[in-house]
Amino acid sequence: MESKDDDYWNDSANKSFNFDEDDVAVLEIATNNKRSLFGDDTASESNYAGGQMELPLHSIISDENLELILQEQSRNEMTIPKGISLEEEVKLLRKKIQEFNYAPTTASVVRKLILGKPCSLEMFRSMAEKEQLLDEAIGSGCGNAILKVTLFLDQTLKKKLFYTLLQTRPEAVCHYVNYLSLRLKVTECTDLLVFLGRHHEASLLQFSIFVCSTSNLDIKRQRLKKIYSDYFSQPGANTFYAQLVINYLNLLEYQTGELHSSGGSSKAVAIQDKSVLETLNYVCGKYKWGDTSLQTNDNPFKLVENHQVSQAQFEWVALNERAKQQAWLDFDHIFERKAWLNLKQKSFKINIPIDRTILRLHALHAPDPVLNTFLAKLEDPQRRLALARKVHSKHGIVDALVLLKDRAELEQYRNSLDSGTEERLYAENALKSLNNKWKSDAMKLIK
Repeated sequence: MESKDDDYWNDSANKSFNFDEDDVAVLEIATNNKRSLFGDDTASESNYAGGQMELPLHSIISDENLELILQEQSRNEMTIPKGISLEEEVKLLRKKIQEFNYAPTTASVVRKLILGKPCSLEMFRSMAEKEQLLDEAIGSGCGNAILKVTLFLDQTLKKKLFYTLLQTRPEAVCHYVNYLSLRLKVTECTDLLVFLGRHHEASLLQFSIFVCSTSNLDIKRQRLKKIYSDYFSQPGANTFYAQLVINYLNLLEYQTGELHSSGGSSKAVAIQDKSVLETLNYVCGKYKWGDTSLQTNDNPFKLVENHQVSQAQFEWVALNERAKQQAWLDFDHIFERKAWLNLKQKSFKINIPIDRTILRLHALHAPDPVLNTFLAKLEDPQRRLALARKVHSKHGIVDALVLLKDRAELEQYRNSLDSGTEERLYAENALKSLNNKWKSDAMKLIK
Protein backbone atom coordinates (compact mmCIF):
# COMPACT_ATOMS: atom_id res chain seq x y z
CA MET A 1 0.00 0.00 0.00
CA GLU A 2 1.40 3.36 -0.99
CA SER A 3 2.10 6.01 1.60
CA LYS A 4 0.37 9.41 1.68
CA ASP A 5 3.62 11.02 0.59
CA ASP A 6 3.63 8.97 -2.59
CA ASP A 7 0.02 9.99 -3.22
CA TYR A 8 1.05 13.60 -2.90
CA TRP A 9 3.95 13.28 -5.33
CA ASN A 10 1.74 11.50 -7.85
CA ASP A 11 -1.06 14.03 -7.66
CA SER A 12 -1.45 15.75 -11.03
CA ALA A 13 -4.23 17.45 -12.92
CA ASN A 14 -2.78 16.24 -16.20
CA LYS A 15 -3.47 12.94 -17.92
CA SER A 16 -1.04 10.05 -17.65
CA PHE A 17 1.97 9.99 -19.94
CA ASN A 18 1.72 7.93 -23.10
CA PHE A 19 4.53 7.39 -25.58
CA ASP A 20 2.04 6.36 -28.27
CA GLU A 21 0.76 9.92 -28.69
CA ASP A 22 1.50 11.57 -32.02
CA ASP A 23 3.07 14.58 -30.32
CA VAL A 24 5.79 12.39 -28.87
CA ALA A 25 6.21 10.06 -31.80
CA VAL A 26 7.63 12.78 -34.01
CA LEU A 27 10.36 13.72 -31.54
CA GLU A 28 13.85 12.89 -32.67
CA ILE A 29 16.04 15.37 -30.84
CA ALA A 30 19.74 14.57 -31.18
CA THR A 31 22.23 15.05 -28.39
CA ASN A 32 23.69 18.57 -28.20
CA ASN A 33 21.29 19.75 -30.92
CA LYS A 34 20.91 23.33 -29.72
CA ARG A 35 19.30 26.08 -31.73
CA SER A 36 21.50 29.06 -32.62
CA LEU A 37 20.77 32.24 -30.71
CA PHE A 38 20.23 34.51 -33.70
CA GLY A 39 19.22 31.97 -36.37
CA ASP A 40 21.05 29.58 -38.62
CA ASP A 41 24.22 30.41 -40.51
CA THR A 42 22.82 30.04 -44.00
CA ALA A 43 26.15 30.89 -45.59
CA SER A 44 27.79 27.99 -43.81
CA GLU A 45 24.94 25.65 -44.69
CA SER A 46 25.21 26.49 -48.38
CA ASN A 47 28.86 25.41 -48.39
CA TYR A 48 27.79 21.88 -47.57
CA ALA A 49 24.78 21.73 -49.86
CA GLY A 50 26.79 20.54 -52.85
CA GLY A 51 27.85 17.19 -51.49
CA GLN A 52 27.80 14.82 -48.59
CA MET A 53 30.40 14.75 -45.86
CA GLU A 54 31.57 11.72 -43.94
CA LEU A 55 31.46 12.54 -40.23
CA PRO A 56 33.36 10.59 -37.57
CA LEU A 57 31.07 8.14 -35.82
CA HIS A 58 31.88 9.54 -32.37
CA SER A 59 30.55 12.96 -33.44
CA ILE A 60 27.11 11.43 -34.03
CA ILE A 61 26.84 9.05 -31.06
CA SER A 62 28.83 8.70 -27.86
CA ASP A 63 31.13 5.71 -27.38
CA GLU A 64 29.02 4.54 -24.42
CA ASN A 65 25.76 4.54 -26.38
CA LEU A 66 27.42 2.86 -29.38
CA GLU A 67 28.70 0.09 -27.11
CA LEU A 68 25.21 -0.23 -25.66
CA ILE A 69 23.66 -0.71 -29.11
CA LEU A 70 26.28 -3.28 -30.12
CA GLN A 71 25.72 -5.23 -26.92
CA GLU A 72 21.96 -5.15 -27.43
CA GLN A 73 22.30 -6.45 -30.97
CA SER A 74 24.47 -9.35 -29.81
CA ARG A 75 22.09 -10.22 -26.98
CA ASN A 76 19.29 -12.58 -27.92
CA GLU A 77 15.82 -11.61 -26.75
CA MET A 78 14.25 -14.13 -24.43
CA THR A 79 11.95 -16.39 -26.42
CA ILE A 80 9.97 -19.40 -25.43
CA PRO A 81 11.86 -22.41 -26.77
CA LYS A 82 9.96 -25.19 -28.46
CA GLY A 83 9.40 -28.49 -26.73
CA ILE A 84 9.45 -27.24 -23.14
CA SER A 85 6.89 -28.33 -20.60
CA LEU A 86 3.77 -26.34 -19.78
CA GLU A 87 5.07 -25.64 -16.28
CA GLU A 88 8.35 -24.14 -17.60
CA GLU A 89 6.43 -22.06 -20.14
CA VAL A 90 4.24 -20.63 -17.38
CA LYS A 91 7.34 -19.68 -15.37
CA LEU A 92 8.81 -17.80 -18.34
CA LEU A 93 5.55 -15.96 -19.00
CA ARG A 94 5.23 -15.08 -15.31
CA LYS A 95 8.74 -13.66 -15.36
CA LYS A 96 7.89 -11.45 -18.33
CA ILE A 97 4.72 -10.21 -16.64
CA GLN A 98 6.71 -9.33 -13.51
CA GLU A 99 9.24 -7.38 -15.58
CA PHE A 100 6.37 -5.44 -17.13
CA ASN A 101 4.37 -4.73 -13.98
CA TYR A 102 7.15 -3.93 -11.54
CA ALA A 103 9.51 -0.99 -11.77
CA PRO A 104 12.72 -2.00 -13.53
CA THR A 105 16.05 -0.33 -12.82
CA THR A 106 16.54 3.20 -14.14
CA ALA A 107 19.57 2.04 -16.13
CA SER A 108 17.56 -0.62 -17.99
CA VAL A 109 14.77 1.85 -18.81
CA VAL A 110 17.17 4.49 -20.10
CA ARG A 111 18.89 1.80 -22.15
CA LYS A 112 15.57 1.02 -23.84
CA LEU A 113 14.92 4.72 -24.46
CA ILE A 114 18.31 5.08 -26.12
CA LEU A 115 17.64 2.04 -28.32
CA GLY A 116 14.15 3.30 -29.21
CA LYS A 117 12.44 0.26 -27.65
CA PRO A 118 8.92 0.57 -26.21
CA CYS A 119 8.85 0.86 -22.45
CA SER A 120 6.59 2.24 -19.76
CA LEU A 121 7.61 4.80 -17.15
CA GLU A 122 4.42 4.56 -15.10
CA MET A 123 6.09 2.30 -12.50
CA PHE A 124 8.28 5.21 -11.35
CA ARG A 125 5.81 6.75 -8.92
CA SER A 126 7.65 8.38 -6.03
CA MET A 127 9.48 11.67 -6.32
CA ALA A 128 12.80 10.01 -5.52
CA GLU A 129 12.32 7.42 -8.29
CA LYS A 130 11.46 10.09 -10.83
CA GLU A 131 14.44 12.22 -9.84
CA GLN A 132 16.74 9.20 -10.15
CA LEU A 133 15.29 8.37 -13.57
CA LEU A 134 15.92 11.91 -14.82
CA ASP A 135 19.51 11.90 -13.54
CA GLU A 136 20.11 8.55 -15.25
CA ALA A 137 18.82 9.96 -18.56
CA ILE A 138 20.98 13.07 -18.23
CA GLY A 139 23.98 10.90 -17.44
CA SER A 140 23.46 8.95 -20.67
CA GLY A 141 23.86 12.14 -22.72
CA CYS A 142 21.05 11.00 -25.06
CA GLY A 143 18.75 13.89 -26.01
CA ASN A 144 15.81 11.61 -26.79
CA ALA A 145 16.03 9.89 -23.41
CA ILE A 146 16.34 13.21 -21.54
CA LEU A 147 13.36 14.73 -23.35
CA LYS A 148 11.08 11.70 -22.97
CA VAL A 149 11.76 11.45 -19.23
CA THR A 150 11.26 15.21 -18.85
CA LEU A 151 7.91 15.04 -20.64
CA PHE A 152 6.89 12.14 -18.40
CA LEU A 153 7.69 14.22 -15.32
CA ASP A 154 5.76 17.16 -16.76
CA GLN A 155 2.69 14.95 -17.14
CA THR A 156 2.87 13.32 -13.71
CA LEU A 157 4.04 16.07 -11.35
CA LYS A 158 2.62 19.34 -10.15
CA LYS A 159 4.14 22.28 -12.03
CA LYS A 160 5.94 23.70 -9.01
CA LEU A 161 7.52 20.34 -8.22
CA PHE A 162 8.41 19.80 -11.87
CA TYR A 163 10.06 23.23 -12.15
CA THR A 164 11.95 22.68 -8.90
CA LEU A 165 13.31 19.41 -10.26
CA LEU A 166 14.54 21.15 -13.41
CA GLN A 167 16.12 24.05 -11.54
CA THR A 168 19.43 22.24 -11.00
CA ARG A 169 19.40 20.32 -14.30
CA PRO A 170 20.25 22.69 -17.18
CA GLU A 171 20.54 19.83 -19.69
CA ALA A 172 16.90 18.92 -19.19
CA VAL A 173 15.91 22.60 -19.33
CA CYS A 174 17.66 23.01 -22.68
CA HIS A 175 15.86 20.08 -24.32
CA TYR A 176 12.52 21.01 -22.80
CA VAL A 177 12.80 24.66 -23.91
CA ASN A 178 13.61 23.50 -27.46
CA TYR A 179 10.56 21.24 -27.35
CA LEU A 180 8.29 24.10 -26.25
CA SER A 181 9.86 26.50 -28.75
CA LEU A 182 9.23 24.20 -31.70
CA ARG A 183 5.54 24.12 -30.72
CA LEU A 184 5.42 27.88 -29.98
CA LYS A 185 4.16 27.24 -26.45
CA VAL A 186 5.04 30.76 -25.34
CA THR A 187 3.15 30.80 -22.04
CA GLU A 188 4.52 27.47 -20.78
CA CYS A 189 8.10 28.35 -21.68
CA THR A 190 7.95 31.83 -20.18
CA ASP A 191 6.43 30.49 -16.93
CA LEU A 192 9.19 27.90 -16.67
CA LEU A 193 12.09 30.25 -17.32
CA VAL A 194 10.75 33.00 -15.09
CA PHE A 195 10.42 30.45 -12.27
CA LEU A 196 13.96 29.16 -12.86
CA GLY A 197 15.33 32.66 -12.53
CA ARG A 198 18.67 34.21 -13.45
CA HIS A 199 20.56 30.92 -13.72
CA HIS A 200 18.67 30.16 -16.94
CA GLU A 201 18.56 33.61 -18.55
CA ALA A 202 20.50 32.29 -21.55
CA SER A 203 17.66 29.83 -22.24
CA LEU A 204 15.13 32.64 -21.91
CA LEU A 205 17.11 34.78 -24.35
CA GLN A 206 17.31 31.86 -26.78
CA PHE A 207 13.56 31.35 -26.50
CA SER A 208 12.91 35.10 -26.86
CA ILE A 209 14.67 35.23 -30.21
CA PHE A 210 13.06 32.02 -31.42
CA VAL A 211 9.45 32.97 -30.69
CA CYS A 212 10.06 36.19 -32.61
CA SER A 213 11.00 34.30 -35.77
CA THR A 214 8.32 35.89 -37.93
CA SER A 215 8.61 37.87 -41.14
CA ASN A 216 6.36 40.57 -39.70
CA LEU A 217 8.70 43.04 -38.01
CA ASP A 218 5.91 44.78 -36.11
CA ILE A 219 4.84 41.52 -34.47
CA LYS A 220 8.46 40.64 -33.73
CA ARG A 221 9.07 43.97 -32.02
CA GLN A 222 5.89 43.65 -29.96
CA ARG A 223 6.86 40.17 -28.75
CA LEU A 224 10.39 41.21 -27.87
CA LYS A 225 9.17 44.29 -26.02
CA LYS A 226 6.76 42.18 -23.97
CA ILE A 227 9.43 39.63 -23.02
CA TYR A 228 11.85 42.42 -22.15
CA SER A 229 9.22 44.18 -20.06
CA ASP A 230 8.11 40.99 -18.28
CA TYR A 231 11.55 39.74 -17.37
CA PHE A 232 14.72 41.46 -18.58
CA SER A 233 13.73 44.89 -17.24
CA GLN A 234 12.98 43.50 -13.78
CA PRO A 235 15.37 43.94 -10.81
CA GLY A 236 18.01 41.22 -10.64
CA ALA A 237 17.95 40.41 -14.36
CA ASN A 238 21.31 39.89 -16.03
CA THR A 239 22.35 43.22 -17.56
CA PHE A 240 24.37 41.53 -20.33
CA TYR A 241 21.39 39.59 -21.69
CA ALA A 242 19.11 42.59 -21.17
CA GLN A 243 21.44 44.72 -23.30
CA LEU A 244 21.41 42.10 -26.06
CA VAL A 245 17.63 42.29 -26.26
CA ILE A 246 17.70 46.10 -26.24
CA ASN A 247 20.30 46.15 -29.02
CA TYR A 248 18.21 43.80 -31.13
CA LEU A 249 15.11 45.96 -30.60
CA ASN A 250 17.08 49.09 -31.57
CA LEU A 251 18.36 47.38 -34.71
CA LEU A 252 14.81 46.45 -35.75
CA GLU A 253 13.66 50.02 -35.05
CA TYR A 254 16.44 51.46 -37.22
CA GLN A 255 15.76 49.06 -40.09
CA THR A 256 12.04 49.84 -40.06
CA GLY A 257 12.73 53.57 -39.85
CA GLU A 258 15.02 53.39 -42.89
CA LEU A 259 12.32 51.57 -44.83
CA HIS A 260 9.80 54.34 -44.15
CA SER A 261 12.17 57.30 -44.59
CA SER A 262 13.55 55.99 -47.91
CA GLY A 263 10.12 55.40 -49.36
CA GLY A 264 10.70 51.67 -49.61
CA SER A 265 13.97 51.76 -51.55
CA SER A 266 15.45 48.44 -52.63
CA LYS A 267 18.52 48.91 -50.42
CA ALA A 268 16.37 49.61 -47.34
CA VAL A 269 14.16 46.61 -48.11
CA ALA A 270 17.25 44.40 -48.37
CA ILE A 271 18.31 45.06 -44.74
CA GLN A 272 14.94 44.36 -43.12
CA ASP A 273 15.42 41.82 -40.30
CA LYS A 274 19.06 41.33 -41.31
CA SER A 275 22.17 41.15 -39.17
CA VAL A 276 24.12 44.04 -37.68
CA LEU A 277 26.95 43.56 -40.21
CA GLU A 278 24.56 43.67 -43.17
CA THR A 279 23.04 46.82 -41.73
CA LEU A 280 26.55 48.24 -41.23
CA ASN A 281 27.28 47.65 -44.92
CA TYR A 282 24.14 49.64 -45.78
CA VAL A 283 25.13 52.49 -43.45
CA CYS A 284 28.66 52.64 -44.88
CA GLY A 285 27.14 53.14 -48.33
CA LYS A 286 25.00 56.15 -47.36
CA TYR A 287 27.35 57.83 -44.87
CA LYS A 288 29.23 61.01 -45.80
CA TRP A 289 32.71 60.00 -44.66
CA GLY A 290 34.45 62.69 -42.66
CA ASP A 291 31.25 64.00 -41.07
CA THR A 292 31.82 63.43 -37.35
CA SER A 293 28.85 65.51 -36.18
CA LEU A 294 26.32 62.71 -36.82
CA GLN A 295 25.67 60.83 -33.57
CA THR A 296 22.98 58.36 -34.69
CA ASN A 297 23.05 54.91 -36.24
CA ASP A 298 23.42 56.63 -39.63
CA ASN A 299 27.04 57.07 -38.58
CA PRO A 300 28.82 53.71 -39.01
CA PHE A 301 31.17 54.46 -36.09
CA LYS A 302 28.15 55.05 -33.84
CA LEU A 303 26.42 51.88 -35.07
CA VAL A 304 29.59 49.91 -34.32
CA GLU A 305 29.74 51.38 -30.82
CA ASN A 306 26.05 50.76 -30.05
CA HIS A 307 26.14 47.11 -31.13
CA GLN A 308 29.63 46.17 -29.88
CA VAL A 309 30.93 45.33 -33.38
CA SER A 310 34.65 44.54 -33.27
CA GLN A 311 37.08 46.88 -34.99
CA ALA A 312 38.22 44.14 -37.36
CA GLN A 313 34.63 43.43 -38.43
CA PHE A 314 33.99 47.12 -39.02
CA GLU A 315 37.15 47.57 -41.09
CA TRP A 316 36.44 44.53 -43.28
CA VAL A 317 32.82 45.56 -43.99
CA ALA A 318 33.75 49.21 -44.64
CA LEU A 319 36.73 48.27 -46.83
CA ASN A 320 34.66 45.99 -49.04
CA GLU A 321 31.76 48.43 -49.36
CA ARG A 322 33.94 51.46 -50.18
CA ALA A 323 36.17 49.46 -52.55
CA LYS A 324 33.16 48.24 -54.52
CA GLN A 325 32.14 51.88 -54.93
CA GLN A 326 35.72 52.80 -55.92
CA ALA A 327 35.73 55.34 -53.09
CA TRP A 328 39.44 54.97 -52.31
CA LEU A 329 39.85 58.32 -50.54
CA ASP A 330 37.45 57.20 -47.79
CA PHE A 331 40.08 54.69 -46.65
CA ASP A 332 41.77 57.55 -44.81
CA HIS A 333 38.73 57.86 -42.52
CA ILE A 334 38.57 54.10 -41.95
CA PHE A 335 42.21 53.32 -41.14
CA GLU A 336 43.63 56.60 -39.80
CA ARG A 337 43.55 57.28 -36.07
CA LYS A 338 44.44 60.41 -34.14
CA ALA A 339 47.58 60.09 -32.02
CA TRP A 340 47.11 60.31 -28.26
CA LEU A 341 49.94 62.80 -27.68
CA ASN A 342 49.30 64.93 -30.75
CA LEU A 343 45.67 65.19 -31.84
CA LYS A 344 46.68 66.90 -35.11
CA GLN A 345 48.85 63.95 -36.07
CA LYS A 346 47.25 60.80 -37.49
CA SER A 347 48.57 57.28 -37.66
CA PHE A 348 47.64 54.32 -39.83
CA LYS A 349 46.07 51.45 -37.86
CA ILE A 350 44.60 48.24 -39.21
CA ASN A 351 43.14 45.31 -37.26
CA ILE A 352 42.60 42.83 -40.09
CA PRO A 353 45.42 40.72 -41.60
CA ILE A 354 47.35 42.97 -43.99
CA ASP A 355 48.03 40.15 -46.46
CA ARG A 356 44.36 39.32 -46.77
CA THR A 357 43.51 43.02 -47.10
CA ILE A 358 45.94 43.52 -50.01
CA LEU A 359 44.71 40.42 -51.84
CA ARG A 360 41.11 41.55 -51.39
CA LEU A 361 41.89 45.04 -52.70
CA HIS A 362 43.60 43.53 -55.72
CA ALA A 363 40.50 41.39 -56.38
CA LEU A 364 38.39 44.55 -56.22
CA HIS A 365 40.66 46.26 -58.80
CA ALA A 366 42.28 48.76 -56.44
CA PRO A 367 44.72 51.14 -58.20
CA ASP A 368 48.47 50.78 -57.69
CA PRO A 369 48.81 53.73 -55.24
CA VAL A 370 46.21 52.16 -52.93
CA LEU A 371 47.99 48.80 -53.01
CA ASN A 372 51.32 50.52 -52.32
CA THR A 373 49.87 52.25 -49.27
CA PHE A 374 49.03 48.90 -47.70
CA LEU A 375 52.17 47.15 -48.96
CA ALA A 376 54.27 49.82 -47.23
CA LYS A 377 52.84 48.66 -43.89
CA LEU A 378 54.57 45.29 -44.24
CA GLU A 379 57.82 45.41 -42.30
CA ASP A 380 59.27 42.17 -43.68
CA PRO A 381 60.78 43.06 -47.12
CA GLN A 382 60.73 39.43 -48.33
CA ARG A 383 57.08 39.14 -47.48
CA ARG A 384 56.40 42.51 -49.10
CA LEU A 385 58.19 41.46 -52.28
CA ALA A 386 56.27 38.19 -52.56
CA LEU A 387 52.93 39.90 -52.04
CA ALA A 388 53.76 42.77 -54.42
CA ARG A 389 54.55 40.26 -57.15
CA LYS A 390 51.32 38.41 -56.47
CA VAL A 391 49.21 41.58 -56.92
CA HIS A 392 51.41 42.89 -59.79
CA SER A 393 52.32 46.11 -57.98
CA LYS A 394 55.37 47.44 -59.86
CA HIS A 395 56.12 50.21 -57.40
CA GLY A 396 55.74 47.75 -54.54
CA ILE A 397 58.25 45.37 -56.14
CA VAL A 398 60.79 48.17 -56.59
CA ASP A 399 60.37 49.38 -52.99
CA ALA A 400 60.83 45.87 -51.63
CA LEU A 401 64.00 45.30 -53.68
CA VAL A 402 65.41 48.60 -52.42
CA LEU A 403 64.78 47.50 -48.85
CA LEU A 404 66.52 44.19 -49.59
CA LYS A 405 69.43 46.13 -51.20
CA ASP A 406 69.30 43.62 -54.05
CA ARG A 407 70.90 45.74 -56.79
CA ALA A 408 71.29 42.89 -59.29
CA GLU A 409 67.63 41.89 -59.02
CA LEU A 410 66.53 45.52 -59.21
CA GLU A 411 68.57 46.07 -62.41
CA GLN A 412 67.06 42.95 -63.92
CA TYR A 413 63.55 44.07 -63.02
CA ARG A 414 64.16 47.58 -64.38
CA ASN A 415 65.27 46.13 -67.72
CA SER A 416 62.02 44.14 -67.92
CA LEU A 417 59.95 47.35 -67.80
CA ASP A 418 59.01 49.25 -70.95
CA SER A 419 61.21 52.26 -71.76
CA GLY A 420 59.67 55.67 -71.23
CA THR A 421 57.04 54.46 -68.77
CA GLU A 422 56.54 55.94 -65.33
CA GLU A 423 57.33 52.56 -63.74
CA ARG A 424 60.69 52.36 -65.62
CA LEU A 425 61.63 55.86 -64.48
CA TYR A 426 60.66 54.99 -60.89
CA ALA A 427 62.89 51.90 -60.99
CA GLU A 428 65.83 53.85 -62.43
CA ASN A 429 65.56 56.53 -59.73
CA ALA A 430 65.39 53.82 -57.06
CA LEU A 431 68.48 52.16 -58.55
CA LYS A 432 70.40 55.46 -58.52
CA SER A 433 69.41 56.06 -54.93
CA LEU A 434 70.55 52.53 -54.03
CA ASN A 435 73.91 53.03 -55.85
CA ASN A 436 74.54 56.33 -54.06
CA LYS A 437 73.74 54.75 -50.72
CA TRP A 438 76.03 51.81 -51.51
CA LYS A 439 78.92 54.19 -52.40
CA SER A 440 78.33 56.23 -49.25
CA ASP A 441 78.45 53.11 -47.12
CA ALA A 442 81.64 51.95 -48.89
CA MET A 443 83.40 55.32 -48.20
CA LYS A 444 82.50 55.07 -44.54
CA LEU A 445 84.11 51.63 -44.36
CA ILE A 446 87.32 52.94 -46.04
CA LYS A 447 87.62 55.78 -43.58
